[in-house]
Amino acid sequence: MISENIAIIIPALNPNNKLVDLVKELNRIGLVNVVVIDDGSEKSSQAVFDEVQTYQAKVYHHQTNRGKGAALKTGIEYLKKNQPRIVGVVTADADGQHAPKDILQVAKALAASNTIVLGTRDLSRPEVPLASKAGNLFSAVYYKLKTGKLLKDTQTGLRGIPTRYFDFALHVAGERYDYEMRFLEQMNEQHIAYRTVDIETIYEKDRVTHFRAVSDSYVIYKTFFKNIASSLLSAAVDVTSFMLLVRVGNGIFSATVVARIISGMFNFSLNKIWVFDKKDSHNTRNESLKYLALFITQMFFSGILTEAFSSIFNFHNGLLLSKILVDCLLFVTNFIVQRFWIFPSNLKLEFRARG
Repeated sequence: MISENIAIIIPALNPNNKLVDLVKELNRIGLVNVVVIDDGSEKSSQAVFDEVQTYQAKVYHHQTNRGKGAALKTGIEYLKKNQPRIVGVVTADADGQHAPKDILQVAKALAASNTIVLGTRDLSRPEVPLASKAGNLFSAVYYKLKTGKLLKDTQTGLRGIPTRYFDFALHVAGERYDYEMRFLEQMNEQHIAYRTVDIETIYEKDRVTHFRAVSDSYVIYKTFFKNIASSLLSAAVDVTSFMLLVRVGNGIFSATVVARIISGMFNFSLNKIWVFDKKDSHNTRNESLKYLALFITQMFFSGILTEAFSSIFNFHNGLLLSKILVDCLLFVTNFIVQRFWIFPSNLKLEFRARG
């Protein structure tokens, strides 16, 4: 039976009665194996946790707030040790964003397929807040750039994980909201198959989120943000070097070439060590040759495309607009090439898929 073979993990931070309603309804539809992780909630929330236990839910407490990823790992670790014979687990949110019928739907899909299941929302719907639409669009583009795969809802917290992938889930990096994106990225790295299930899109006006827009976004998308910072710093080095070289008597052409070489060497080092975290790589020669090829190709296309675009935008400031468009296009291309060709991820997680 689904109720016996599938567990539900619900991480919760300062929950309200929506958590009680969720657990009560899950109990009614037969999903009674519920594990709630109190992620360092305030004492005022204890009554909520006490009440969910009256509906057979098990509650485990973090003494301090450790993050959603850490809470999910706590639940998976408990199930791995205490319920090794279950088929898998479904992770769900405590704020009412996941309908019980959809949690059941994902549980059934997990039981039927024994593979990872992602509940997918339609975030283009009119009731979805603009900020959430923009956030998901950015997240989807980011995931596409990093993995080459298109995933409609990268921010879904409703996921089914078979028992055979518990070790994988516990090895995924990240303790807070970054865990869910890292999970998807490392799924891709390990070539782990998954299926998606369409679920209801629920966004209530009074929904309280613990997502910290600035700090959590940086942690999730830090590689992309670091690449932006690296590009800006390299541009500053390029301009500064050019001005200094011209001031000491070099011609414009030679100063441009030398400054570009200096900024290119700076950018390569910064990307290798900081952006893509390849400081321990012993393949510097091969990486530098690939970067040189990219560097030369980029300079060539920069000139060609800027000239072509400027002829299209034949009006005041057309050249400036062309330069901006070309630089944006090349920035994205540069990131993709470096991510997949020059500094590819060689992640190797030590886990065994059981079953």
